[in-house]
Amino acid sequence: MNEVLRSLPQQGDKKNRILEAARYLFGEKGYENTTMLQIAKAADVAIGTIYEYFENKEVLFFSIAAERYEAFDKELKIHLSGLKSAFSRIRKYIWFYFYFFQKDPVYSELWLLNIRVNKRLNESTVYPWLQQSGAEIIDMLKAGQAEGMIREDVDLYTVRHLILGSLEHVVTRWLLKGKTYDILPYSEKISDLIIEAIRKKPATEER
Repeated sequence: MNEVLRSLPQQGDKKNRILEAARYLFGEKGYENTTMLQIAKAADVAIGTIYEYFENKEVLFFSIAAERYEAFDKELKIHLSGLKSAFSRIRKYIWFYFYFFQKDPVYSELWLLNIRVNKRLNESTVYPWLQQSGAEIIDMLKAGQAEGMIREDVDLYTVRHLILGSLEHVVTRWLLKGKTYDILPYSEKISDLIIEAIRKKPATEER
Protein backbone atom coordinates (compact mmCIF):
# COMPACT_ATOMS: atom_id res chain seq x y z
CA MET A 1 0.00 0.00 0.00
CA ASN A 2 1.21 3.53 -0.75
CA GLU A 3 2.88 5.41 2.11
CA VAL A 4 0.10 8.04 2.03
CA LEU A 5 -2.52 5.37 2.75
CA ARG A 6 -0.30 3.50 5.19
CA SER A 7 0.05 6.68 7.22
CA LEU A 8 -3.69 6.86 7.90
CA PRO A 9 -4.42 6.14 11.58
CA GLN A 10 -5.77 2.66 12.20
CA GLN A 11 -8.23 4.00 14.75
CA GLY A 12 -10.19 7.23 14.97
CA ASP A 13 -12.64 9.17 12.88
CA LYS A 14 -13.87 6.82 10.18
CA LYS A 15 -15.29 9.65 8.10
CA ASN A 16 -11.91 11.39 7.92
CA ARG A 17 -10.20 8.10 7.06
CA ILE A 18 -12.64 7.62 4.19
CA LEU A 19 -12.12 11.18 2.94
CA GLU A 20 -8.33 10.86 3.05
CA ALA A 21 -8.32 7.47 1.33
CA ALA A 22 -10.71 8.69 -1.36
CA ARG A 23 -8.73 11.90 -1.86
CA TYR A 24 -5.57 9.93 -2.50
CA LEU A 25 -7.17 7.28 -4.72
CA PHE A 26 -9.13 9.77 -6.82
CA GLY A 27 -5.93 11.74 -7.33
CA GLU A 28 -3.84 8.65 -8.09
CA LYS A 29 -6.25 6.58 -10.19
CA GLY A 30 -8.84 9.13 -11.33
CA TYR A 31 -12.49 9.33 -10.39
CA GLU A 32 -13.78 6.83 -12.95
CA ASN A 33 -11.13 4.21 -12.13
CA THR A 34 -11.65 4.32 -8.38
CA THR A 35 -14.28 2.07 -6.79
CA MET A 36 -15.99 2.37 -3.44
CA LEU A 37 -14.57 -1.05 -2.54
CA GLN A 38 -11.02 0.22 -3.12
CA ILE A 39 -11.73 3.24 -0.92
CA ALA A 40 -13.15 1.02 1.82
CA LYS A 41 -10.07 -1.21 1.77
CA ALA A 42 -7.71 1.77 1.83
CA ALA A 43 -9.60 3.34 4.74
CA ASP A 44 -9.81 -0.03 6.52
CA VAL A 45 -13.59 0.15 6.90
CA ALA A 46 -16.49 -1.95 5.65
CA ILE A 47 -17.95 -0.71 2.39
CA GLY A 48 -21.29 -0.22 4.11
CA THR A 49 -19.62 2.23 6.48
CA ILE A 50 -18.91 4.56 3.57
CA TYR A 51 -22.60 4.74 2.74
CA GLU A 52 -23.38 5.74 6.32
CA TYR A 53 -21.59 9.02 5.58
CA PHE A 54 -21.85 9.45 1.81
CA GLU A 55 -24.82 8.63 -0.37
CA ASN A 56 -22.70 7.63 -3.37
CA LYS A 57 -19.27 8.09 -4.96
CA GLU A 58 -20.14 11.46 -6.46
CA VAL A 59 -21.22 12.86 -3.09
CA LEU A 60 -17.95 11.60 -1.60
CA PHE A 61 -16.05 13.15 -4.52
CA PHE A 62 -17.53 16.61 -3.90
CA SER A 63 -17.26 16.26 -0.11
CA ILE A 64 -13.48 16.12 -0.46
CA ALA A 65 -13.48 19.43 -2.30
CA ALA A 66 -15.82 21.01 0.25
CA GLU A 67 -13.55 19.92 3.12
CA ARG A 68 -10.43 21.32 1.44
CA TYR A 69 -12.15 24.56 0.44
CA GLU A 70 -13.19 25.04 4.05
CA ALA A 71 -9.54 24.62 5.02
CA PHE A 72 -8.55 27.07 2.25
CA ASP A 73 -10.97 29.67 3.61
CA LYS A 74 -9.80 29.31 7.22
CA GLU A 75 -6.12 29.58 6.32
CA LEU A 76 -6.75 32.49 3.97
CA LYS A 77 -8.47 34.49 6.71
CA ILE A 78 -5.39 34.03 8.92
CA HIS A 79 -3.08 35.27 6.16
CA LEU A 80 -5.29 38.26 5.40
CA SER A 81 -5.73 39.33 9.01
CA GLY A 82 -3.98 42.58 9.75
CA LEU A 83 -3.68 43.62 6.11
CA LYS A 84 -5.56 46.87 5.57
CA SER A 85 -4.75 47.94 2.02
CA ALA A 86 -6.85 46.39 -0.75
CA PHE A 87 -3.76 45.86 -2.90
CA SER A 88 -1.95 44.13 -0.03
CA ARG A 89 -4.92 41.80 0.40
CA ILE A 90 -5.11 41.06 -3.33
CA ARG A 91 -1.39 40.26 -3.42
CA LYS A 92 -1.73 37.97 -0.40
CA TYR A 93 -4.77 36.20 -1.90
CA ILE A 94 -2.89 35.46 -5.12
CA TRP A 95 0.20 34.27 -3.23
CA PHE A 96 -1.85 32.10 -0.89
CA TYR A 97 -3.74 30.45 -3.76
CA PHE A 98 -0.46 29.23 -5.27
CA TYR A 99 0.94 28.28 -1.86
CA PHE A 100 -2.14 26.25 -0.90
CA PHE A 101 -2.34 24.29 -4.13
CA GLN A 102 1.40 23.74 -4.48
CA LYS A 103 1.69 22.24 -1.00
CA ASP A 104 -1.13 19.76 -1.76
CA PRO A 105 -0.55 18.51 -5.34
CA VAL A 106 -2.87 15.51 -4.90
CA TYR A 107 -5.79 17.78 -4.11
CA SER A 108 -4.70 20.27 -6.80
CA GLU A 109 -4.98 17.58 -9.45
CA LEU A 110 -8.24 16.30 -8.06
CA TRP A 111 -9.74 19.80 -7.96
CA LEU A 112 -8.54 21.34 -11.22
CA LEU A 113 -8.45 18.29 -13.48
CA ASN A 114 -11.52 16.51 -12.14
CA ILE A 115 -13.90 18.44 -9.91
CA ARG A 116 -13.58 21.93 -11.44
CA VAL A 117 -14.67 20.65 -14.86
CA ASN A 118 -17.50 18.45 -13.57
CA LYS A 119 -20.87 19.48 -15.02
CA ARG A 120 -22.58 18.92 -11.68
CA LEU A 121 -20.25 21.20 -9.74
CA ASN A 122 -22.90 23.93 -9.38
CA GLU A 123 -25.24 21.45 -7.69
CA SER A 124 -22.62 20.11 -5.29
CA THR A 125 -21.78 20.82 -1.66
CA VAL A 126 -18.56 22.58 -2.70
CA TYR A 127 -20.27 25.24 -4.82
CA PRO A 128 -21.11 27.56 -1.86
CA TRP A 129 -17.43 27.55 -0.91
CA LEU A 130 -16.49 28.38 -4.49
CA GLN A 131 -18.94 31.28 -4.45
CA GLN A 132 -17.50 32.48 -1.15
CA SER A 133 -14.01 32.53 -2.60
CA GLY A 134 -15.20 34.65 -5.50
CA ALA A 135 -17.06 36.96 -3.12
CA GLU A 136 -13.86 37.46 -1.13
CA ILE A 137 -12.18 38.89 -4.23
CA ILE A 138 -15.15 41.16 -5.00
CA ASP A 139 -15.05 42.50 -1.43
CA MET A 140 -11.34 43.31 -1.78
CA LEU A 141 -11.97 45.14 -5.04
CA LYS A 142 -14.91 47.12 -3.61
CA ALA A 143 -12.75 48.11 -0.66
CA GLY A 144 -10.09 49.30 -3.11
CA GLN A 145 -12.62 51.49 -4.88
CA ALA A 146 -13.82 52.90 -1.55
CA GLU A 147 -10.20 53.70 -0.65
CA GLY A 148 -9.74 55.48 -3.97
CA MET A 149 -7.08 52.98 -5.06
CA ILE A 150 -9.08 51.25 -7.81
CA ARG A 151 -10.75 53.01 -10.73
CA GLU A 152 -14.52 53.44 -10.44
CA ASP A 153 -15.04 52.33 -14.05
CA VAL A 154 -13.49 48.88 -13.43
CA ASP A 155 -15.93 45.99 -13.81
CA LEU A 156 -15.29 44.05 -10.63
CA TYR A 157 -16.67 40.76 -11.88
CA THR A 158 -14.44 40.86 -14.95
CA VAL A 159 -11.42 41.46 -12.72
CA ARG A 160 -12.46 38.54 -10.53
CA HIS A 161 -12.61 36.32 -13.64
CA LEU A 162 -9.15 37.54 -14.68
CA ILE A 163 -7.66 36.77 -11.27
CA LEU A 164 -9.20 33.32 -10.82
CA GLY A 165 -8.66 32.40 -14.47
CA SER A 166 -4.99 33.31 -14.27
CA LEU A 167 -4.48 31.36 -11.05
CA GLU A 168 -6.25 28.25 -12.31
CA HIS A 169 -4.33 28.35 -15.59
CA VAL A 170 -0.93 28.56 -13.89
CA VAL A 171 -1.69 25.70 -11.47
CA THR A 172 -3.25 23.53 -14.20
CA ARG A 173 -0.22 24.01 -16.46
CA TRP A 174 2.05 23.16 -13.51
CA LEU A 175 0.13 19.92 -12.96
CA LEU A 176 0.20 18.95 -16.63
CA LYS A 177 3.96 19.61 -16.83
CA GLY A 178 4.65 17.24 -13.95
CA LYS A 179 4.90 19.72 -11.05
CA THR A 180 8.61 20.20 -11.78
CA TYR A 181 8.94 23.88 -10.84
CA ASP A 182 7.94 26.43 -8.23
CA ILE A 183 4.76 28.37 -9.02
CA LEU A 184 5.04 30.89 -6.16
CA PRO A 185 7.10 33.39 -8.23
CA TYR A 186 4.07 33.79 -10.51
CA SER A 187 2.17 35.44 -7.65
CA GLU A 188 4.16 38.66 -7.85
CA LYS A 189 4.02 38.81 -11.64
CA ILE A 190 0.25 38.32 -11.77
CA SER A 191 -0.31 40.72 -8.88
CA ASP A 192 1.71 43.44 -10.60
CA LEU A 193 -0.21 43.05 -13.87
CA ILE A 194 -3.65 43.03 -12.22
CA ILE A 195 -2.94 45.95 -9.91
CA GLU A 196 -1.41 48.08 -12.66
CA ALA A 197 -4.48 47.47 -14.82
CA ILE A 198 -7.03 48.49 -12.18
CA ARG A 199 -5.28 51.08 -10.04
CA LYS A 200 -6.52 54.64 -10.04
CA LYS A 201 -3.75 56.76 -11.50
CA PRO A 202 -2.90 60.20 -10.06
CA ALA A 203 -4.21 63.13 -12.05
CA THR A 204 -0.72 63.86 -13.32
CA GLU A 205 -0.67 60.44 -15.05
CA GLU A 206 -4.10 60.73 -16.66
CA ARG A 207 -4.22 61.65 -20.30
